[in-house]
Amino acid sequence: MVPVLPAPLTDPPPALSPEPGVGLGVKVPSRVLEPLAHLLPLGCAACLASPPDAYYDGGSGVVRAASVEEAHEVASMLGRLRPALLDMLPGGKLADVEVWVQEEPHLYNCRIEANYDAEGLYAPAQERIFLDRQAEDRERVLAHELCHAALSGHWARLPGTLEEGLCDAVAARLVPEGAARLRAGRLSSAALACGGLQLQLEVREREPSCGARLGWSARISLTSEEPSPEAHLDVFRVSAGLSSTHIKASVKRGYYGLSFLVIERILQRHDLEGLHRLCRAAAAEGHASVPQRWLQEAAELDDDPLTWRAAAAAAMDSEELAELVRMYPGFVADALTRYVTRGESDLTPRQRLDSIDAELRLLEGDASVRVTDLGFMRTAVLERIAAR
Repeated sequence: MVPVLPAPLTDPPPALSPEPGVGLGVKVPSRVLEPLAHLLPLGCAACLASPPDAYYDGGSGVVRAASVEEAHEVASMLGRLRPALLDMLPGGKLADVEVWVQEEPHLYNCRIEANYDAEGLYAPAQERIFLDRQAEDRERVLAHELCHAALSGHWARLPGTLEEGLCDAVAARLVPEGAARLRAGRLSSAALACGGLQLQLEVREREPSCGARLGWSARISLTSEEPSPEAHLDVFRVSAGLSSTHIKASVKRGYYGLSFLVIERILQRHDLEGLHRLCRAAAAEGHASVPQRWLQEAAELDDDPLTWRAAAAAAMDSEELAELVRMYPGFVADALTRYVTRGESDLTPRQRLDSIDAELRLLEGDASVRVTDLGFMRTAVLERIAAR
């Protein structure tokens, strides 16, 4: 990734705190590097981060890490991803990038004018990618940053934060094992930026003692604290992925989600070649960037944030909804705990939990998941019961 990845355009509620698996990435623009350059002769050369100790060159680029084994592991990823990326991306070019694996991605030891807070960082002036050693899906992060490195020529016509959405979409295709979690994080962030997600939790007794099949339901709303009415359109104007763009990480996640939504809808309708044609057409007509109207028409999105919210919810499938629950189990676990501990019963709360089926579904979309089949959900509910 180059810039800082998307987030809801306002701070999410505590239950929706950022998850490392769908964290942010950063790109250091040249205009940040240039003002720093004049400091180096004045004794600030030590500001530049030192390379990790170990070194490995697998033929697709040099990797530096804490150990040769770690460097070899990342070099193997690089060897798989590089040719696949160039084969997939129209007009893509990739120099011999160097990859550094660090405890925390950073180009400078002194954080002058740089806002990182990311799992990945691409510095184009150095042709260098920095990866977080603790990243939950390091291969996906590497794929995202490689895509930043490969974008050249007409791809520069993508406005605002859309480069982030493109890199996420490409990474999801290159590393499909992590796609569901990525999509869940990005699409939920897009929905939160446009008003939130509406869900319904339906609980049914498996063997009701009275013979009738009893039911209980709860409406769950996931919302941002201060939604911005123009957030969805600002994604075409704000470059949230650049380290020099000073926006809260929670807000950046919203831009990343909105960007991913736009790009995914364009790719579903026109594929990568079609998006590249838009960039070439913008250049041919003398536009500094692809006009917003073109992109909205290609994505079939109007100016109404409710249209965007519905599109984000409708794009989520059952696997992605399950990943959303895995990332933020609290909002379902709390509801189920209230159900199994309420009222008088001959059963213990644990027994009541075993006696029910619970299904969560999106109200704007077709996705649903039986949450009582999710092992981590049962664990979360039992922990809450024990805490009482």
